[in-house]
Amino acid sequence: MNSAWLIHAPQGYGKWLALKQSAHALLCDSPVDNSPSESASARLPAALAARRACGSCASCALARAGTHPDLAVAAPEALWPELGLNSLDEGAARSESKTASQDIRIEQIRRLNEWAVSTSHRGKAKVALVYPADALNPTAANALLKTLEEPPKAVQFLLGAHRFDALLPTIRSRCRQAAMPRPTPAEAQRTIGASAAQAQVLAWCQWAIYQTDPANGLDWAETLLSAVSRSGASPVSSALPPPPDYATGLAALIKIGSDLQRVQAGAAALYLPQQQQALTRLARQIAPVRLSDALRDLGAKQRLAGFPLNQALASDALLLEFVQLFSSGD
Repeated sequence: MNSAWLIHAPQGYGKWLALKQSAHALLCDSPVDNSPSESASARLPAALAARRACGSCASCALARAGTHPDLAVAAPEALWPELGLNSLDEGAARSESKTASQDIRIEQIRRLNEWAVSTSHRGKAKVALVYPADALNPTAANALLKTLEEPPKAVQFLLGAHRFDALLPTIRSRCRQAAMPRPTPAEAQRTIGASAAQAQVLAWCQWAIYQTDPANGLDWAETLLSAVSRSGASPVSSALPPPPDYATGLAALIKIGSDLQRVQAGAAALYLPQQQQALTRLARQIAPVRLSDALRDLGAKQRLAGFPLNQALASDALLLEFVQLFSSGD
């Protein structure tokens, strides 16, 4: 097997779960054949999906506890709670800053590189998980590249990335690559249920069902559209419902704006198909150029959404900018 795999797909497609399952299978003392539809790892390449961990051997017990000496993980500190990691799992000390890092830091990769050249504790395979690989800061990416160029024997590197183009071309060239397909309908049913609202949630999250909350922002977006529709041609921001939080509101407005843009182009709404009529009415009130500029501005704001903000003031500003789309002035 090649010493490094790079699996890329949109965020929420289940890359972390699948790669973790594959890592546990590679470390398992008695792996068993994997059913084609049994888990998220079934959507990985055959070389990684053919077998699954038995769940009962000593290696599986260590992996479940997060104490397997032959499994190393490099992930942004800010993601540890979401990924179910702690400092033992991750193998690197916490950063000294008050804010958890959104990047994979050079200290983490140095630790990983040192671990990679050490002897296997259990005398078998070793697996390194780097997730998401597009969170590597430039220094860390170059440090990892040196190891991938001359990989130690018996170490399997598994990299997962949300944005393939954000990775160094040299890192991409050192890995076998595969795009992970979207979750199957059976996975979606197991994850978000088979209720009448399932189709709406799937549209809203675009099959990214492994997000912490696939429906996050959906209720607010529908309430917002309803309130704007009732307010007529000149909505007032103070009369609109505030978003649950700034990041949720920002992501929801980007989806609403994208759907408005699609409707203006004569296409069907992608994220809110159940709101097609309301979106069509609102789209007629917005100049296409103004909408395009607003979406570009929202995208720039989203890239900075992790920085500390006054949530209330930032959310108010979002609503004010949204209603300005409907004003008749330039």
